[in-house]
Amino acid sequence: MTTDIGEVPLINMANVMLATLKAAAARDASPGDCIERLMRQLVQVHENAEAARGEIADRVATALQELAAAGLIEPLDGGRFRITPRGRRVLEEHPMGVDETILAEFREFRDSVKKLDLPLPEIGESAAAALAPKAYLDGYGAYLARRPVTENPYPADMNEHGAWDAGWFEALDEAIESGAGAAEESADKGGSDGV
Repeated sequence: MTTDIGEVPLINMANVMLATLKAAAARDASPGDCIERLMRQLVQVHENAEAARGEIADRVATALQELAAAGLIEPLDGGRFRITPRGRRVLEEHPMGVDETILAEFREFRDSVKKLDLPLPEIGESAAAALAPKAYLDGYGAYLARRPVTENPYPADMNEHGAWDAGWFEALDEAIESGAGAAEESADKGGSDGV
């Protein structure tokens, strides 16, 4: 995140999602609870939290959408939400941060990314908006070209990283469902174990 005070690494999406899950694990939470948790973290490291409030609020809103799509949180009345058993498991397994690469493990998240990102943007939309569908399709093609998921070319804190992973995993799911993926995976594992 860049503000008038410079780069604020604590407000990357991995930390925002982690703070959101922690807030929900403690009790039924609201977006405001998450924002305040992140603001306190900034104050503890002597950052200007107020200068970052708008950016934090935007990232919390994105995190809530993505965590809900992956089934890690569920909405409650009054704009509140709570953590799900899947969310607790993810929080336990990833105590240092949660990002789109972790969410991409869940088919529900990949399906939501596919639904949101596959339609091509309208003429006149920014180049950034055009990257997500391209990233999804690139990831899908990477699986078909037998490239590993670790070859994702996008930085982990970019939406395109999650879209690329979602495309790769969607192609994997389709291959497994058709029966082709299991044979390819066992052949890949057998070939790499013997090297």
